[in-house]
Amino acid sequence: MVSVKQYSLHFLAAIFLVITTFVLWKYPGYFIFFMAFMFIVSAGILISYTGFEKVYPLLLFSLPVSVLLPISGETTLQFPSEIIVASVAFGVFIHWIRRPGDFSSLFDKAEIWWLVFFLIATAATVLFSEMFMVSVKAFIIKSIYAIAFLGGGFLFFRKSVQPTHLFNGLFFTLAIVAVIIFISHAQFDFAKGIANYVTEPFFRDHTIYSAFLVFVIPFVFISTNYNGKSAWVYWILGLALIIALMVSSSRAALLSFVIALLLAAFVRFGLNFKYFILLIGTAFVLILFNSDSLLYSAKSIKADSNARNATLEDQTISVVSISNDESNAERLNRWLCAWRMFEEKPLTGFGPGTYQFVYFPFQREYEMTQISVSNPYNIRKGRGGTAHNEYLLILSESGIFAAISFLILILLTYRRAFHVIHVLKRPMAYAMLIGFTSLTVHSLFNNFLDTDKIAALFYLPAAFFMACFSGPSETLLNAKSMQK
Repeated sequence: MVSVKQYSLHFLAAIFLVITTFVLWKYPGYFIFFMAFMFIVSAGILISYTGFEKVYPLLLFSLPVSVLLPISGETTLQFPSEIIVASVAFGVFIHWIRRPGDFSSLFDKAEIWWLVFFLIATAATVLFSEMFMVSVKAFIIKSIYAIAFLGGGFLFFRKSVQPTHLFNGLFFTLAIVAVIIFISHAQFDFAKGIANYVTEPFFRDHTIYSAFLVFVIPFVFISTNYNGKSAWVYWILGLALIIALMVSSSRAALLSFVIALLLAAFVRFGLNFKYFILLIGTAFVLILFNSDSLLYSAKSIKADSNARNATLEDQTISVVSISNDESNAERLNRWLCAWRMFEEKPLTGFGPGTYQFVYFPFQREYEMTQISVSNPYNIRKGRGGTAHNEYLLILSESGIFAAISFLILILLTYRRAFHVIHVLKRPMAYAMLIGFTSLTVHSLFNNFLDTDKIAALFYLPAAFFMACFSGPSETLLNAKSMQK
């Protein structure tokens, strides 16, 4: 007797065969895309049957060394990581059809349902987009990242006996890339103005590179606890990555690192989720009610981080300067544009992925800077980007419902993180908290969840915390291994 699962797989195979025949007959010019699709489907099926604990370390291994390749016309591909990401996402889908019970403990978590709501809310706004195909592509990418990194990560952590081994390959490739970037930057005497260029082709700009470093550094240092006589290698690697971070010229990354470390210290000494929310709420209210005086103070600060003779004190103070520091002034310009876009379309936004094409009419001449852009095409390096704030970007592109669901997803991840840390009290959990916090703080100043290199790191802690104490004996074994 044929089971329902087998009927489902046969039905999917038949549909796939029909689509294949149609594409080859009707669109022979898309043969290269079809071959890529065939590889992704085949790899996804293989991953589902062989296990995610084998492929997930490979995915992280590929992230630092992946480069942007032109495929056809304006279509580009981050190779090889995006191929692996798509394969993992398809593998998660096939695994859900084959063994839905493996996901039962995942769907018991409130976070996953708020993620689903976020994706549904984002999909709904695609229908009202100013640029429909741009929004369709942006939504598909968001969905693939969520499925691959959270779903695949959950399955990995649920089975993995020693989760710290996940990062060993990543340490190796990141170290190689960091050395290449450091040598390239040294040829220009570590000039700040060149920082955006030396990270290519591995990282699109220095903010993505520095955010990646900040996330990985805590895991390098906790690996010293698990490697005995070879711990000195990780100490050297950790110090080298800190030096790479210092010369990467990203103040937002350094600030996020400091805040993440402080939060981890507070949690270590007893801070619970209730007081964490109270702390965040108090800070938000104080900023809101003192916004005018804070803006005046920011305008009165004359420090400029880009000045040739800028001291460490100047670079620190310039984080809040908008009079001399053009990058900060331009961020304020982009934030105000995002807010005006939200005010015009509060429910639907302008469509996922459209900010960079439609924000220009929302600029005010008196808020623009020398690095402001008035045309979405032929943008000079270092002047592009979108809202430079992940939360305002979602608000302007997908409206209030998507933004609220995204914030709730983050807060619920913190709630689970606090619970796991207070129960396990192990380095791995603290490192995940530091990494997740560094990204949520950095997202106030830059937005990069549309890149696989950062989206992977955003969903990884959520997957880890949801996998702890979930499901059968594998998870208990996982928890025990983290206590060694």
